[in-house]
Amino acid sequence: MSNLATIASTLVTVILPVFGLIVIGRLIVRFGIVDRSETRGLTGLIFWILLPSLLFLSIVGARTAPRLDVIAVYFSVALPVFALSVLLGLALLRMTIAQAAVFGLNGAFGNTVLLGIPIVGAVWGGAGLAILLSIIAAHSLLLLPAATVLVELDRGGPQRRLLATVRDTVVGSLKNPIISSILAASVWNGTGLPVPEAPRRMLELLAGAAPALALISLGASLPVLHRGHVGPPVLLAVVIKLAVMPLCMALAVTVAGIPQPAAIVMVVTAALPTGANAFLLAHRSGAMMEVSAATVVVATIVSVATLTAIVSAAS
Repeated sequence: MSNLATIASTLVTVILPVFGLIVIGRLIVRFGIVDRSETRGLTGLIFWILLPSLLFLSIVGARTAPRLDVIAVYFSVALPVFALSVLLGLALLRMTIAQAAVFGLNGAFGNTVLLGIPIVGAVWGGAGLAILLSIIAAHSLLLLPAATVLVELDRGGPQRRLLATVRDTVVGSLKNPIISSILAASVWNGTGLPVPEAPRRMLELLAGAAPALALISLGASLPVLHRGHVGPPVLLAVVIKLAVMPLCMALAVTVAGIPQPAAIVMVVTAALPTGANAFLLAHRSGAMMEVSAATVVVATIVSVATLTAIVSAAS
């Protein structure tokens, strides 16, 4: 198949259906079919029930333990990209420490759950999801605490408050239903027991609804993009997230000798657009809320092209 045909096939069979559901979510809010405030219930259902069901079954079905080599190589890239983005924000963009922390998260924290799971699952199935879940398990436990520490340092609070904030961030991540479902599935695998038929069938029904509803929810919850907010900090963060990070990841998996399909899943995961957690930290800290919101939207739009190119190259 020619390169052009491969790209067209990837666009039609993988990328457009995924982003088409995001557009549907955007449109149902835009035309008032669903009020934005009403999407909170849908988001709660997805994060507490549907996605944990999908992740639990994926891990139990694969009978695989978290890939420590994948986690080590992925974060040997993600953490330096975050750190260098923070330094870039401080030195080049003259940001405060809190603003630079949010900027660093914009450049390194990908939408691994709402966007990564549907794309990786559609292309690489259970084998790909097993790799992605190893990354998801460590994603919020490493990058979010690092950014939170910097935000608290900028506030100049006492050391006790800083330690308490980091502790609360880590504990909160462990209580996250996404992380909890991964841990629960790993424990279940350790018992060697099969999932009983009735609960397994129920989980399968819930899991089947997860990808489509997650994408619709993502579209419905994307912040409104204001043209005046798309400046150098947004464009630079998008370049770092969609170009610099996947290129560095491709180099890292090559040097480390990571086999397929783990290697390409890691590159695709690195190329995912900025996740909403970056915006949530910006909102909580009061730093760069508009910039972070614009980064999430612009990166999501541009990733249609970049993800198409990367997935096509791997086909």
